[in-house]
Amino acid sequence: MSNQTILTAANVTKTFRMGESVIEVLKGVDLSLNAGEFLAIEGRSGSGKSTLLHILSALDECNSGSIHYDGRDIAGMSPKGRCELRNAQFGFVFQFYYLLPELNVLENTLLPAMVQHSVLSFRRNSGALRKRAIDVLTELGMEHRLKHKPQQLSGGERQRVAIARALMNSPKVLFADEPTGNLDIETGRQIMHVLEMLHDKGQTIVMVTHDRTIARQTDRVVVLAEGRLREVH
Repeated sequence: MSNQTILTAANVTKTFRMGESVIEVLKGVDLSLNAGEFLAIEGRSGSGKSTLLHILSALDECNSGSIHYDGRDIAGMSPKGRCELRNAQFGFVFQFYYLLPELNVLENTLLPAMVQHSVLSFRRNSGALRKRAIDVLTELGMEHRLKHKPQQLSGGERQRVAIARALMNSPKVLFADEPTGNLDIETGRQIMHVLEMLHDKGQTIVMVTHDRTIARQTDRVVVLAEGRLREVH
């Protein structure tokens, strides 16, 4: 892990309106992330962990405060700029995989590259892109499942494919939202081992979890409670 700060949040607030009520989810959150760090955001269900992750990763916007990535103000970007940032710089792993059922493992992994390239560019570079996808899947132990559809895979295998898809464009930051939450204990351990392996190779990771045991396997833990963050270690 380096001392280079690549992502910061300053005094971030987020509210949601439910009927006549306004719910304050984030109440002035400050956070910094260093390159190569494995950070866990821990908190109870409904505490706003996923909301914070979505704001940090440019999937959502805050009501006030600022988010800076690599010196750039995310809030000041155009919608197209935010989309390009997410596709080129960030990778996403979610609890429920979100694999397209009509595509096989290799095709699902290639999706971020298909989004990044024009049709002509993808065709010109298809050999190199397919090799990249196969290399990532092989690293995650999925080389024997390339032509399988998601419904033919176990939960752990589906999450490995989701991780491969997130890594396809070599993201600077991997955002993982409850990556073990839909898995049994042993399979969850295996997925954490995958994330630890990626971190050992230099991948920066921000993970949301409600599981204290899993959170403690990271470099640093912050706890979100009552709309504010506090450091644990």
